[in-house]
Amino acid sequence: MDLNHLPIIDWELATKLAGNKKELAEELLCLLLKTLPDDRATIKQLYIEQNYAELLRRVHKLHGALCYCGLPRLKTIVARLETQLKSDIIDSLPPILDQLDVEIKLLLEHRPT
Repeated sequence: MDLNHLPIIDWELATKLAGNKKELAEELLCLLLKTLPDDRATIKQLYIEQNYAELLRRVHKLHGALCYCGLPRLKTIVARLETQLKSDIIDSLPPILDQLDVEIKLLLEHRPT
């Protein structure tokens, strides 16, 4: 899945999702960025442990948080991961998880200061 046409952070979308309050959009993004490294590690570990029920729960929670942050690339890949987990299509997970890892790294490198 090519996500390169989407911005890493869409501030216009983030602000709109935060009720046109830029400060709130920034706060929501900062909160997500604080938990993202732990979410990333937990998702990897749950996959390794083949704990797909808990993996789905964690991915669903992350997807919900992404619905308020203006992160279209990351939201797209997490939504795809959630769909595959709900459909019990486990064989498709490795490339999606690899792409998730890449998108999280890009976001963390790109994050606002």
